Amino acid sequence: MDLAEFTKWTKFEDVKALAESTSSGVYVLSRYKKSPNGPLNFTSKNIVYIGETTKQSIRTRLNQFGTSAFKRKNGHSGGWTYSEQFLGSTISEVVPSDIYVSFLPIDINRYDGAAYIKFVERLLILRYVQKNKKNPACNKS
Repeated sequence: MDLAEFTKWTKFEDVKALAESTSSGVYVLSRYKKSPNGPLNFTSKNIVYIGETTKQSIRTRLNQFGTSAFKRKNGHSGGWTYSEQFLGSTISEVVPSDIYVSFLPIDINRYDGAAYIKFVERLLILRYVQKNKKNPACNKS
């Protein structure tokens, strides 16, 4: 079975320009001082959130995350947690330069996409917890 792969790390503000972001799938947010290179490491302590979307696009879901994280408006519980943990619960007029996204776009019509997406998200969270003994900072139990 030919499955998609996770994208390279992309600055949060640049994701909307990627055509693949119009798919559903799994997305991972991280904080790095400079652009990460090399293989993706989804157990890195730089990971702050692992999420999924099956009924809307990754682009839409990340927009909701940003609305909550940076504008402090309803849309995404992980975004609210990001705002509290990393922005001191203040409104940010600009997207922080240290937030990156990698995502796995899935054609929901080609596979049993919803089940696969939910499985991959749970697997990534499990692997993160096994290594770090806690959830990513913005994932609630």
